[in-house]
This record gives sequence, structure tokens and C-alpha cells, in this order.
Amino acid sequence: MAAQRALTSAGCSHCRLAILKLFASPANSLPRVRARSFQCRPHLNAAASIRTFSSQISRNVPSGHPRSTEEGLEDSDTLDTREHQDAGTDSNSTDIPWYLQVEPPRHVAPIEPPPLPEVPADSPEIIGSLLEYVSEDLGLDELSLLDLRELDPPAALGPNLFMLFGTARSERHLNVSAGRLVRWLRAKHRVGAHADGLLGPNERKTKLRRKAKRAKLLGGVEDTDDGLNTGWICVNLGTIGRGKEESAVVADDGRVTGFGVSQNGSTIVVQIMTESRRLEMGLETLWKRALGEPVDGSAESETRSPDDLHPLEKAVLSSSRRPAVSQNAHFNDTSRRIPFEQTRSYSTQQAAVRETSEIDKLFCVRSKEDLEQTLKVDVDQKYRLFGILQHRFDELFPRSDDGIPVKKQVLSAFIQLSIRTCQDLPPHQTWGFRLAVQTKACELGTTDPVSAGHDARLLVEEMNLYGIEATREQYLQLLTCIYSSNIEELGEQTKLALRLLKTVQQRGQPILANDIIVTIIEAVARRSDQPDFRARVGLIKRLEEVFLQARLPCMDEPLIMRLMSTYARLRDWQGVWDAWRMPPKYLLPRSPAMYEYMYQLAAATHSRAICKMTIRRCFQGMLSENPPVRPNGMVLKALMECIRIADPGAEEIAQSLASGVTSQSRRARSEFVQLIRDIQLMNR
Repeated sequence: MAAQRALTSAGCSHCRLAILKLFASPANSLPRVRARSFQCRPHLNAAASIRTFSSQISRNVPSGHPRSTEEGLEDSDTLDTREHQDAGTDSNSTDIPWYLQVEPPRHVAPIEPPPLPEVPADSPEIIGSLLEYVSEDLGLDELSLLDLRELDPPAALGPNLFMLFGTARSERHLNVSAGRLVRWLRAKHRVGAHADGLLGPNERKTKLRRKAKRAKLLGGVEDTDDGLNTGWICVNLGTIGRGKEESAVVADDGRVTGFGVSQNGSTIVVQIMTESRRLEMGLETLWKRALGEPVDGSAESETRSPDDLHPLEKAVLSSSRRPAVSQNAHFNDTSRRIPFEQTRSYSTQQAAVRETSEIDKLFCVRSKEDLEQTLKVDVDQKYRLFGILQHRFDELFPRSDDGIPVKKQVLSAFIQLSIRTCQDLPPHQTWGFRLAVQTKACELGTTDPVSAGHDARLLVEEMNLYGIEATREQYLQLLTCIYSSNIEELGEQTKLALRLLKTVQQRGQPILANDIIVTIIEAVARRSDQPDFRARVGLIKRLEEVFLQARLPCMDEPLIMRLMSTYARLRDWQGVWDAWRMPPKYLLPRSPAMYEYMYQLAAATHSRAICKMTIRRCFQGMLSENPPVRPNGMVLKALMECIRIADPGAEEIAQSLASGVTSQSRRARSEFVQLIRDIQLMNR
């Protein structure tokens, strides 16, 4: 009864266990009870359901044996102690809020930092302190030092080159590290280093402001090449220990070849990059190859044979190969090669047959619907057709000054096919071709003026947006397209032309030039049938005044011919003669081609008055040129055509007189009969 009362009075399991040991143990041995075992602890009923008991001891030892009782009590004491510890741990973890709990580290931090690269022998003292500062203070990773003093000839950066590579953790870390390194070198070692790629605060603000403005113009499209996130800064310390005294340079044979400063210093360069840019550039690999050192992993990959592959790699590589075309096409199937095998050359007969079939597929189209469907589905066919159109453009539509007529129906069909082909293709790839087609259509007047104006504005915007580098001829073609349309008034066309000329000037090309003035006059005169004809004539007059006031050099003969043709189209023969007199004003002779063109221009009018005036002014000028222009060849042919219009019967009378027939008529002594006889005497 006393034992039962003692057990019930003890609230703690440790207390009950101690009392049981006291009564159950032998008389000669008393249990060792720790003082903290009698402390009262809260009773946990939930732990009783998960206790485990073993029946192995009960089978080997009798149940009434005192030792079995003691061991059972010790086991229960151990289990109870573990339960209390687990319960304490759970209670502590549940008491800490989630935002104060510390997560275990995902990456085990190294106990010691990685060792620094070895300092080469006979190197400057600054390299050791530079390595420690870059590693400890700047925190750059994966440091690598290359000794490039053995390069012959030396590198362009300087003699006795040392190159240090380091990896920054981010773009911000890259810029901060480079700036601190430059300041540390200046303050600690009195070295004025130069950091290529490091932006100053004002320059960074300017670039950010320009980037925001450019993003606003592009409609929120991010510009990847903004000049801010370079990922690479090169800090050049210069040549340290370089001599300043000039001395004689002695060649190998003992002769003095010159004087200069001896290259006895050491050049140090620090390459700081982000991890992605360092892998992309691979500068260490390039310099190691220049030194002849083995590159990590290159020799192993080059000598690796297919037998060394893992079975899983073999299965993946074999499943990724393309099946053969046919059973007899093993010689042309390059996908049957073993991986890492040397590339072989095979016959291209089957490939040529396949290409021919693709071209035949393109030319087998019979209707517009089939063509549109083919171009919409097959991008390769669209590029192939685009190449064919580019190749055939110059053959079908030669330059306007070649004298070969162009059928407008052919040009209209060509334009429609070009529009379908260039649709959905990158604009910067088709820009030059579309400009050439549009210019040819404007010259021949086969395009709709509204669409011509829209295309001209679109071409200018694409040139500025994509940064297309245009040639001088393409700029002139754009001016032709702008003034050959009537989508807007002449003032709006001039605004677009001024915008184009501003771009031309910003790209370093002159805009106050003869070719631009002639092109604008020619394009403005081409739309002389418009209601704003007077405004166009006024623009031509202002351009003529600009030419006179700017004191530009004399035009080339092709430009003079174009200007004469423009004035002839406007029926302004005073302007024609002003252009004709340009070379003598600059004390320059005229070539036979100029006289031939002048006679052809007069004959094209079919006017007797114009032909008579042209012959009287030009024939004597031919003989006065230096050197003189003889009336033969194409010049004689154009001159005789002009004489036939000025005096239709003069040629027949001159031939009869040349055959010996005498005539006392007044016609035999006419001006043009005598001119023809003089020409015959000159050509004998």
C-alpha cells in the first residue's frame, strides 16, 4: 500500500521509475539517481501510443528475474527521455515564427578560400599585392594569371605582358570593382590605369537618358545593345618600369638601325568579365593557344573515340540520326557518320536532283492563288523567288540612259510579284530591292502616286529605324520617289526630303552637291501635270539660285545631259541652253557625246526652228573645241537627223551635186546644202 501511494503521488515518469528501481533492486546495490531525475515534468499522454517494446528479452530471461525487470525499466527510461527531448524540440520549433526561421545553406561554403595564382618569377612587385586586393577586397572569382612574356613578336598591348582574368558576380559588381581598382592603383601605387568599358557617372546618365528616349520611339521595345551592360572591362595599367632615355637600336648584324626607347618594362592588364561574357569570349583559350600551351578539355575531346562513349550516349546519338533517303543512297547520306568522325566529301548528284525538284515546284505554279499559297506556306521558296527577282531585275529593266525601251505591262506584273514576295520578309533584307523597283516605277510612271508616296515614306522610316547603310545612289533614288508622288502637297514632300537630307548629312555625306540638285529638279519636273505646277517651277528656280550662289564645281556631263533633258521636257529651251553653256564657263571642253545628245534632243522635238537654231549654234562650236570634235560616227548620224528636220531636201541636193550634176538654182546655194558638202569634204 505504501508503494502504491508513493507511485501515485509521483507525477513524473522519472520519479515513478526511480521508486520502482528502489524497491525492485537487490539490497546490496542501490540505484544511482541523478538529482535532476526527480524534477517534476509535465506528463505527455500522446507519447505513449508510439512506444515500442521488444519481446526478445522476455523469451531469453525469465519474467520474475530481477535483472530483466531492471533492464526493462532502463529501456523505458531511455524511451521516455527521447520522447521528452523530441517534444522539447518540437515545442521550440513551433514557438519560432516562420519569418525568423533560418534556412539551412544550399551550397556548402568552402572552409578555405581558393588559392591565388602563382606569381611568375622576375615579375613586378605590384602583381602580388594586385592579386591579394583583387581576391580579398574586390571579391573576384576564378582568378587566372597568364605570363605572356614569351610571345614573339610581343603583343600589341605592350612588352612583357602579364594578363590577369577575374569573374564578377554581376554587372554592378563588375563596374564597382573596376572603379575601385583604378582608384586603388592611383592612391596606393601611383599608377594611372585606364579602364576601357567603364562608364563615368555623367556618361552613364547620358546613355540611360538616350536609352529611355530610344525605347519611347521604338514603342517600348528594349534595345539590347545599349552600351551599358557590356559584361567586360579591361583595366590597362600600362608599362611599368619603362625606360625614358633614348638609345641606339642595334640589329643582329651589329649595325645601328635607329634610335628609340628600350622596351624593358612590364605591361599588366586586368580583364574583368561576367561569367557569361567570359565563357563567350574565351580569351584565355586564345592566349594559351598563342603560347602553345594545351587548352583544358580540347585534347580530350579531339582524341575521344566512339568506343569511349557511354552506352546511353551511344543510344542518344544513334536515335538522333536522320534515316537514309533510300537503300541505295548510303553514299550521299551524311547523317550516317559516326560521332566525332572526320567530315568526308561525297557526290552531290542526289542533292542537285532534290534542288531541281524544289525549283520545279516553284515554277509549276499555274495561278495567282497557288502562288500566294506557296509563298505563304514555304519560306524557302519565298527566299528563292526573291533571289531570282533580284538577279533578273537589271536584265529586264536596264538603266534609263541605255536607250532600251521597257514595257510597262512587264514592269507592272513584276511589281505585283515583288510585293507578294517581299511581304513578311525582314525589311532590312528587302529594302534595297524594293527601293530599286519603286524608283523604276516612278521613272516610268507605272505606279499609283498614292502608293508611291506611302512607300517612299515607309522606306525613309525603315532606313532610320533599322540603321540601314545606304549608298549615294540609293539616297538619290529616295529623293526621286519622294517627289514623284502626289499623296500630299509639295510642302509635305519637301519636309520629308529635308528629313532625308538631314540623315544624309549626319552620316557624313555632302548634301549641297550637284547630283542632289539635279535629282530634285528632275523628280519635280516629272510631275509637271499636277495642279501645283507653278509651285514646282518655283522650287526649280530656287534650286537654280542655290547652284549659282553656292559656287559649286562644274557638273559632270551625265548630270548636264539629265538637266538638259528635264528642261526639254518642260519645253524650257532657255534652261537647255543655260545647261549647255556650263562647261565653257568653267573653261572645260565638251565631248562628242555632248554634241550627239544635243542633236538628238533637238531632233526629238521635230521642230524646224529648234533644229535650225541647234545646228547653227553647235556646229561651229564643234570645230572650236580643244581637241576639235569631228563630224563622224554617231555625231554625224545625229547631226544628219537634225538637218533632215531643219531642211528636208538639203541632203538630196547635196548628193546630186556631189555626183557631178550642176545646178544654178537658189536651193543649191542654201545654208544646209553647203553644210552637208563641207561635212563631206571633211570626211574624205
